Amino acid sequence: MHNDTTYGEQLYNILFQIVGNKKNASLIESLRGENAVLTYLVRHPTEVHPGELAQKLSLVPGRMTDILKTLEKKGMIRREKDPEDRRRVLVKITPKGIRNVTERREQIRLQYSGLYEALGLEDTVRLIDLLKRVNQYFDEM
Repeated sequence: MHNDTTYGEQLYNILFQIVGNKKNASLIESLRGENAVLTYLVRHPTEVHPGELAQKLSLVPGRMTDILKTLEKKGMIRREKDPEDRRRVLVKITPKGIRNVTERREQIRLQYSGLYEALGLEDTVRLIDLLKRVNQYFDEM
């Protein structure tokens, strides 16, 4: 016999297994830390303030500062004074950072193309729709 609690536990357990699967490490890694910052900057090509990045990516300011320092040392971002408020800093992705994101996205695309092949078109479309609904649920919580 199943009830709402049992289904909720099953959903949690399968999501936990997917996130914890070592074969998904490149995807999971791309969703946090340095990779998440670079991906955000590629999708939002105007300069942003570190505080906005921290808020959008659910990172504490200290962690964001560490990530930005590392990315700047690697030449993937630039931090510059905000011309409208010299006390503030703006972050912008560099061509090297854009290449990094592009290469990582291609690796992930190739990895997940096998999932499409395993599921077929109909199930892939249904899974995408369901995952969109899951995301909407969490957005509305």
